[in-house]
Amino acid sequence: MLSLPIIAMIKKKSGLDFDNAKDFEVLSESFPASDRLGVNTLKRLMGYAKSPIAPRKATLDALAHYLGSPSWESLTGAQPVESDWIEKAFFADEIREGTTVEASWFPNRHLVMLCIGENRFLVTQSVNGKLQVGDELTIISFRLQYPLQVLQVLRNGDIVRDAAGNELGYIAGRQNGLTELFIK
Repeated sequence: MLSLPIIAMIKKKSGLDFDNAKDFEVLSESFPASDRLGVNTLKRLMGYAKSPIAPRKATLDALAHYLGSPSWESLTGAQPVESDWIEKAFFADEIREGTTVEASWFPNRHLVMLCIGENRFLVTQSVNGKLQVGDELTIISFRLQYPLQVLQVLRNGDIVRDAAGNELGYIAGRQNGLTELFIK
């Protein structure tokens, strides 16, 4: 699923609310023939239909073209760092302090974090998830299409623990992994 800011851009450009099936047909028809995206693809991208498969680069580029950008990377500002992974991956210790990280996953979850250094991130926005604004997270890496593993959660300065006193971590996108990942 696309991030909420990207969905807002699509809604603004198209003038559609996506509260009925016809809106997806209208959006599909508004793409140039060379970049045409199907109704079902648009529904998956906007989170109205589930998909275990991440969108192809050509699909994301077509969406970027619709929004006036030459490519998905230029639209999102994503700059993957060098890594041993083939997929889009970022090591937390290579992300500069003050950098914003956005991640989305099914069903309709979105997280915005600010890097505060040394693999630590401050949650600045949390949509439909258990993490809260102000939580401090310890994360080793971010990898598109794989679950995000949070090793430690600090809430109000205290480590989050279960009833037995065991330290709790958090896994985002356990079944389908992260569907979107932006480093800004």
